[in-house]
Amino acid sequence: MSELSEPARSRALLIGAHSFADPGLEPLPAVSRNLTRLAELLGDSSVWGLAADHLRVLAEPDRDQALEEVARLADEAEDTLLVYYAGHGFVHELSNELYLALPRTNPQRLYSALRYQDIRELLLSPQTRARRKVVILDCCWSGLALHGTMSAPGLGGMSDISGTFVLTATSETRTALAPPGETYTAFTGELIGALEQGIPQAPPLLTMMTLYQHLYGSLVAKGRPTPQQRNGNTAGAIALARNRYRPPEDTSDVSAQDEPSEADLDPLAKEEPPEAKSDPSVKDEPSGEAAADKAADTAESRSARRRRGRLSRRTVVVLSAVLAATLGTLPVTWDAFFDEGGKGGSSDGGGSGDLASAKNRKNNLVVGIGVSVPLSGDLAGLGKGIKNSAELAVEKANDDAFVPGVTFKVQALDDKAQPATGQVNATKFVADPDVVGVVGPLNASVAGAMQQVLFAAHLPQISPANSAPELTLGTDWLGGTRSRPYDTYFRTVANDMAQAPAAAAYLYGKDERRRAFVIDDKQNYGQSMAEMFKAAFREEGGTIVGQGHVDYEQRDFTDEVERARSLGADVVYFGGEYPAAAPLSKQVHAADPDIRVAGGDGFLDNRYASLAGSGAAGDICTLGAAATESLKSAERFVTDYKKAGHAASYGPYGGYAYDATWALIRAFKEGVHVTGEKLPSTAREDLRKAVQEVRFDGVMGRVGFDRYGDAVTQRAQVYQVRDAVWKPV
Repeated sequence: MSELSEPARSRALLIGAHSFADPGLEPLPAVSRNLTRLAELLGDSSVWGLAADHLRVLAEPDRDQALEEVARLADEAEDTLLVYYAGHGFVHELSNELYLALPRTNPQRLYSALRYQDIRELLLSPQTRARRKVVILDCCWSGLALHGTMSAPGLGGMSDISGTFVLTATSETRTALAPPGETYTAFTGELIGALEQGIPQAPPLLTMMTLYQHLYGSLVAKGRPTPQQRNGNTAGAIALARNRYRPPEDTSDVSAQDEPSEADLDPLAKEEPPEAKSDPSVKDEPSGEAAADKAADTAESRSARRRRGRLSRRTVVVLSAVLAATLGTLPVTWDAFFDEGGKGGSSDGGGSGDLASAKNRKNNLVVGIGVSVPLSGDLAGLGKGIKNSAELAVEKANDDAFVPGVTFKVQALDDKAQPATGQVNATKFVADPDVVGVVGPLNASVAGAMQQVLFAAHLPQISPANSAPELTLGTDWLGGTRSRPYDTYFRTVANDMAQAPAAAAYLYGKDERRRAFVIDDKQNYGQSMAEMFKAAFREEGGTIVGQGHVDYEQRDFTDEVERARSLGADVVYFGGEYPAAAPLSKQVHAADPDIRVAGGDGFLDNRYASLAGSGAAGDICTLGAAATESLKSAERFVTDYKKAGHAASYGPYGGYAYDATWALIRAFKEGVHVTGEKLPSTAREDLRKAVQEVRFDGVMGRVGFDRYGDAVTQRAQVYQVRDAVWKPV
């Protein structure tokens, strides 16, 4: 769990330049107000509580004065040092470096400005005592601090040092914004608002990553420059502020909701082939709340070990967006987010058309179900499989007149697998009064960007593909604390907690591996998968012989491979994704062909085998989803999907999308009472409540949700590289 940076052992430096001797530099009166209010908030005991002598404000300094203060406070701070700058930013035309304007700066002679690289070097100096550093830059081109083109660019080595977080108002190609008439600059204004008012659904302490995701969502929703961040290892967990948000009184008791019966917990037993019951490659996990309780018990001891050993922890956040104030201000033409022709579908056959045309064709109530998935780019195949499956469910419901007087229509939008686009899609769904529920998205990062927007409008969403536990269990799920962030979010697929036990059981039980070397890529997903595998493998009886941490973009694993070999590992488990996993596999098998490489669903791309080479045969990965073709309950779905003639396969998530769509349709029938030709004003909230209670036998097994929104059926499938492709085993 994140801890507040100790005020007594921390320091903050706020630098600003709002007036300039050069007539070509526009005055920035908002910067002065930025400094005043930030200083007040950081000194407030309800936010951070820095003492006056630990907080230095430099309004209108010269270059030497600014650098001297950075050096002095870097030497004084033992816990965390915050350095903030607001003003004009410049790009050096030769070096492409970032320079920060000061009152006497001449834009034609940038040596008169404050060179960001000088600040960076002071913070990286061996004399710096602060174990954690935070840099916040509110100026034009500030993204150069992250992506400069020098040999040691911008952030450079800072991103490799545990405990450094750099947050910028813009990318390296964008100007910052000081809106006329507003009290503060655009970026710092949102930061001040988060500190003043707090962030709904966020934890009691606001980590830097939580703040970043909130700023990202709020600023993107307003059409303002997009903030950027880079952090080293666990720096996203640095907390500089308490969360002031206090939710209104809520007398409802989510724990009183009906939990699934014992009969619901293993609905697929009667449908599985007999051999599946003893095959560890397909492992039924305790479902619903039981699974979460088991994870919490094991995670609690892991958390204690991590605190003792100072291991890095997974820091996950929930994106926050401002909805009501943004619907009229987004600089976006909504039709641009539809596929060609503005129909909301793809060209992959079976498009369901738009809602308006449906109303003209049908003399009854048309109810929209939104679908947000990637319909373009590398993940378009998976996205189209989800969309097509949702449309198949809708067609079945309409053909059977499942809800008399109601025609369901799919409203599909391409989220391009990008959080910002997914957030815009969510806002569009909210703005469309005909849409009562959403299926999707494919990517957990996109879900994080959509959740707050949909929650604010009581609009339920059911993902057929997201497996990140934090989406349902909250940010400290790995530490043993479970708290549902948004009661409008559900999923039909298992979360990641089902994957590690399946991998461990297969490797130890069927593949007879006993000694594992574990590597993670320092990302949230990779770290959590590695930690869960370690616990599951030990529980099976295996030994963790060692662990390594690599950079996300690292492709040379010589040191890690040699360590694994020297420690006698017979399996290397990698918490990460296929672009790094494939070269790791190639290097492992070149060194020792008998070592198995294993991982989670981040491996599950057929490019893995082609990149890893022939030695990858036998490598395994897991997916928190059953293999559709293996289920008797999915036979009709498979037949109907193929009969529809879609070019894209239903893929691993199509069956779950079909079940998600039916969950919305069934819940609508059971929970939304329609009288006349209009939806009731409470339709979305009524549907959300009904989704929480829905239970039925679906394509992929028993469909229902526990009190966290997780599927009551938690299953994981093991895949193995055979004939250069991933195949279920």
